[in-house]
Parts: sequence; structure tokens; C-alpha cells
Amino acid sequence: MLPDLGFDTLYRNDYEDQELAEISSSQARILLTRDKGLLMRNLVIYGYYVRSTQPQTQIVEVLRHFDLFTKVSPFQRCFRCNGLLEIVLKESIIHELPESVKLQTHEFHRCQNCARIYWKGSHYERLQKFIDVVMGSQ
Repeated sequence: MLPDLGFDTLYRNDYEDQELAEISSSQARILLTRDKGLLMRNLVIYGYYVRSTQPQTQIVEVLRHFDLFTKVSPFQRCFRCNGLLEIVLKESIIHELPESVKLQTHEFHRCQNCARIYWKGSHYERLQKFIDVVMGSQ
């Protein structure tokens, strides 16, 4: 899992090329791809050919190309649906939490779209280290 850097993104690996081109056009999204043929479609207005094949290097490449390092705002979006997260009081979600989390964690966020709950769990440090490495690549 790659960390959320706070950008409005759309990703699924089962889109057809035509669907990607249509979404890019209708939603004015930048299409990031390693498929040059996809970028040559008439519908694609904003696109970028990602040169690297390594995920971490790809992230750095895109941040550099679009000068986005100052706009990085990690852990602001839902991993599942890309919705924005908002702070939620523990008392309002306590019945939805695992027992171990109820006892150890006090800060929570909920996705405004799908209602998924987030907290700084065991994976948080690993994701933060990844972000630190990426941000150090400016």
C-alpha cells in the first residue's frame, strides 16, 4: 500500500483505455501512464508519461514534474475511495472499533464518503517513513 499524499486521485487497474481517456477528459484529470498509445488519444488533454517503473521513484518523478512537493499533505484522503477525511470523536465510533484500538488509540478520522474509520495503527510508522524518503528526494 502506498501512502496518501493528499492529492485527489483516481486509481483502478481494471479500466479500459477508452474509459481512462473519457474520465480524464470529462473530469479534467491528468492521466499518468506508461502507455504512450493511451496518451495519444484525442480525448486526453492532460497527460504525462511516467518513465520510471518503480513506485517510489514514480511518485518522486511526478512530484518533481508537476512541482508538487509543497502541496503534499499526507493522510488526508481515504485509501478506499479517495474521499476526504475528517476528525471524529472516539465516543461516536467506539462501538465500531476493535477492543485493542479502543484501549490504545484516541485520535480518529472518518471518510466523508464511505465512512471508513482511520487511526494511527501499526502501519502508520512504515507509511510515514516512506513519505519522509519521498519528501527527502526534492
